[in-house]
Amino acid sequence: MSGSGMSGSGTWRVVTSAAVSRRTVEIAGRIVAIVALLLILANATLVDRVPPSVQSITLGRTAGDAHVGLTHTAIDVEFSKAVDQSSAQLHFRIVPQVQGAFAWDGSRTMIFTPNQKLPAQTQFTVTIEAGFRDVHGNVANGGPTTFTFRTIGPPVLSSSSPANGATDVPVDTPIALTFDRLMDIGKTGAAISVSPSVALKEAWSGATVSLTPTTQLAYGTVYTVTVSTAAVDTDGNSPARPIVVTFTTVRAGLSVSQVVPSDGSAGAPVDGSIAMVFDGPVDPTSVASLVRVTPPAPGQVSVQSIPSDVPGQTPPQSVVVYRPSAALAPHTTYTVQLLDGAKRAGDPQMVAAGRTWSFTTGTPAESLQNQVLFLSARTGVQNLWAMNPDGTNARQVTDALATVTAYDVTADGQRVVYASAGHVYTFTLGSPSPTDLTPGDSWDYAPRLVPDGSGVIVGRRDRATGADRGWWLLPIESNQQPRQLVPGGAPPTGSSASTADPLAAPTPDAWTPTSAVSSDGSTAVVTGSGGAIVRVSLSSGKAADTGLRAPTGPMQWSDVEHGFVADATRQGEASPAVWVIPLDGPPFTMSVSGGGPWTSVAPQAALAWLGGRAVQHVTFEPRDGRAPQPLTTGPDLSDRQPSFSPAGDVVVFVRIPAAGGPSAGIWAVGTNGANLRELAPDGTQPHWLP
Repeated sequence: MSGSGMSGSGTWRVVTSAAVSRRTVEIAGRIVAIVALLLILANATLVDRVPPSVQSITLGRTAGDAHVGLTHTAIDVEFSKAVDQSSAQLHFRIVPQVQGAFAWDGSRTMIFTPNQKLPAQTQFTVTIEAGFRDVHGNVANGGPTTFTFRTIGPPVLSSSSPANGATDVPVDTPIALTFDRLMDIGKTGAAISVSPSVALKEAWSGATVSLTPTTQLAYGTVYTVTVSTAAVDTDGNSPARPIVVTFTTVRAGLSVSQVVPSDGSAGAPVDGSIAMVFDGPVDPTSVASLVRVTPPAPGQVSVQSIPSDVPGQTPPQSVVVYRPSAALAPHTTYTVQLLDGAKRAGDPQMVAAGRTWSFTTGTPAESLQNQVLFLSARTGVQNLWAMNPDGTNARQVTDALATVTAYDVTADGQRVVYASAGHVYTFTLGSPSPTDLTPGDSWDYAPRLVPDGSGVIVGRRDRATGADRGWWLLPIESNQQPRQLVPGGAPPTGSSASTADPLAAPTPDAWTPTSAVSSDGSTAVVTGSGGAIVRVSLSSGKAADTGLRAPTGPMQWSDVEHGFVADATRQGEASPAVWVIPLDGPPFTMSVSGGGPWTSVAPQAALAWLGGRAVQHVTFEPRDGRAPQPLTTGPDLSDRQPSFSPAGDVVVFVRIPAAGGPSAGIWAVGTNGANLRELAPDGTQPHWLP
């Protein structure tokens, strides 16, 4: 086919189809060439051909020097660009070798965290070898990148005031100890002692602790300040040996008998009271404006009596209580000053001297789950405390002015009940104040919660006469009425005045709860009159004597055994054994070895109990038929009150000196006998919540 047209000269020009095809092909070829060229240029411009490199290697936690690390430090590796994570991890080396885990902050920062605390005073070399790739496949082809660091050694004292060996020190001088690093203020404060003993107020500023005497020092006296090896830095390292500073002072009576929280204590509740106990009754009008708190914490002053459950006793109003109007700041050292001028009630000529002391708050407890609970008097009065399973972050949970003798907590860690001076109180975490469940005509003891927290079982006495009123179920936050479960067997009155050592014997004292409730809340066991163990239906109220008596420790419910586990004696027999009390039917024996005092049952139904005579040691009896094995040894410490962890693989317990005396701390040990360690320097009744 062909076409024609008129040319510019007015003549017609004929164009053939072959000519048109050649021109079209030429144009298309040029377009293809241009596109190819553009693709080549785009590829050269957009595809990254630059190999990756290491920009820096740093420590996550240093001791003031980039090449001196704390023993709990991570190692950060910064790359020049985004890298293939698995490739980078494969080219990471640390010598000496350390097991750990990798994490990433974005695609350029690799973080290596050791699984365990690094050994102190050890040099390490970190190497990133060549050969790792970036995300585009480019391979690092330079030499290896290395970083060398060493870990810190034990903490030491950098300086002190007065200096070691100083003489003619003024009697009103404060004592300051400066360490070479930040310290754990709770454990280090508890590890500091002064001889001769003097009341001190403790305050921390960075690595320096100031110890200010609340009264002037004695004249012409040599004072020795000792920091024991129980002190630890924030990484958990202790001094290699006790730190000792000595100095000599220059030569030359209504009073406060106790303060709460005690001077120098740590872990006090942020919503607690501040109290000053006098050795006589106090005129309330004389103390209204005598209390100063620093940092400022406005509040109200009142005069109260120390609670008592001794029938017929009316204690004098000898306690000045300062109640802050708002919660105190957590982890803060407060200084309290009681000015001169408190007057004795009925004798205004007797005026007390002032007093100054300090304490440090803990953190408010949002939940008690996975916490080890225990009773401790470290802030002056025995109260309920909580700590992490490794012993850190100990803080006070209750705020009683009389000894807390017993407690219980729901499994979700929210509802708490406790007994103090014949009253049972309850609260939920975060609530403004506890509710007193005890009516005015009764004394209540040994609380045990129903699993869902809807009620609590208590032993009750008549307030006027002290007569035994048995065991009761008290409703919590409901319209139901309290009802008696068993007519006898309540603990005695007088818990607030007792001077008996609750740890002297391996069996419970008079106010330790031994009752238990099934996991479905249907049935309870209590110790009735004459020590008889009674099984009670909480719905129908039907009670039956089990034929067992005198449990040697708290009874527990076991889901595996579907019954209550108790070390007790069957009627007519002489020796106790470990028994299972089912929901119905007679008890049957559980332990082939016979068990021992304060038997505790694990979730898997293994047992722990106290073996031995003069010195008791925690003994573990597995459920696979193997023979029981003691988990502790040695003649110097005797064990008390074993209790299993939620997983059943660890036992927490109390230790005391074998010769007798106060608690030597709360300890933990694996059921294989490994990893014996102290969690707290004091305390009783440990319980590890799930």
